[in-house]
Amino acid sequence: MIQVFKKLNRYFNNIEIILGRLRLLSGPQDAQIEPTNRCNQRCIMCPRTDKLDVPIGDLSFDDFKKILNKLPTIRNLQLNGLGEPLLNSQLPEMISYASSKGISVSINSNCALINQSLAEKLINSGLRLLKISMDSSDPEVYRVIRGASIERTLEGIKILVKKRKEKKANLPRIWFNSIIMKQNYKEMPDILRLAENLEIDFIRFKPVDIFDLYQDRDLLVEQNELKKTITKTLELTKNTNVKHNLNELLEDFNVYYRPKEKIPCYSPWRELYIQYYGGVRLCCEFYSRKDDIGNILEEDFQKIWNGSRMRGIRKEFKKGNTFFPVCQSCNRFQKNVWMYKKIKRFNPCYSLN
Repeated sequence: MIQVFKKLNRYFNNIEIILGRLRLLSGPQDAQIEPTNRCNQRCIMCPRTDKLDVPIGDLSFDDFKKILNKLPTIRNLQLNGLGEPLLNSQLPEMISYASSKGISVSINSNCALINQSLAEKLINSGLRLLKISMDSSDPEVYRVIRGASIERTLEGIKILVKKRKEKKANLPRIWFNSIIMKQNYKEMPDILRLAENLEIDFIRFKPVDIFDLYQDRDLLVEQNELKKTITKTLELTKNTNVKHNLNELLEDFNVYYRPKEKIPCYSPWRELYIQYYGGVRLCCEFYSRKDDIGNILEEDFQKIWNGSRMRGIRKEFKKGNTFFPVCQSCNRFQKNVWMYKKIKRFNPCYSLN
């Protein structure tokens, strides 16, 4: 019955996106909730390193349940924020609770904290996907990028993969998330080989964010150079058994970052990003407390979801306007381009006005 309700919400949510409704009867399909903003690494491409403007803290299990109980329509949940989620000792309980409500749960982690006990708990929790931050196979480059040793991360990965084998479990699926930047873009073949050696299920390469608000543009690889390197990587690793997204990335390269033409962003209709203290933001690209739209632990959710500020944002986003600086260089835009094209095929008269 829970899944039927969620599927119906998804159907009506998509209809309301097509209609461009500003006040929604449907609820969000996806959410990202921050278990903690503490971290055991200092990554050069992360705003947390020098732009964190909220106190350090953890989400309690009780507050997590309060948040989730206000979001009955959620189908997919990512338990991540500006910290390392495994630093919250109650994370396995959070995953189990969400899974019991028919929610597909994923986390991003550097895996440096995984031991035998934690690996067992994660596998038993119902976690569906664990994405490991792996930006280099070279210990020195890894340390430059992430400010930490690669050895403990590799040990954690091996423990998790071995434990999953021992339990003859299919879940969680284990991915590499690799951020492409000047420091590591020539390492893509080596990262693929490392993933294969560690029996990783999939590797997702993603060009580094280039937000004007905090990102050092010196990290960015020139686009033609990156295309050439991706093509060369595909040639060098054509016999690899590990699955990856390089073909799709190369194919969609021109729409990976926000295109110049006006295309709507559908995030305010579909998803939310919630901080450990309850602050609600549009998506994970918004890293500052000033971007909070409301507080789900202190306010009625519908007053946030359909409040005047959210309706105003939907009105502008529907037109393809980018009045938030972080939106101008968004690199999560592929799904919006795909959705826009799909709506145009369904409704050729679809207008941005």
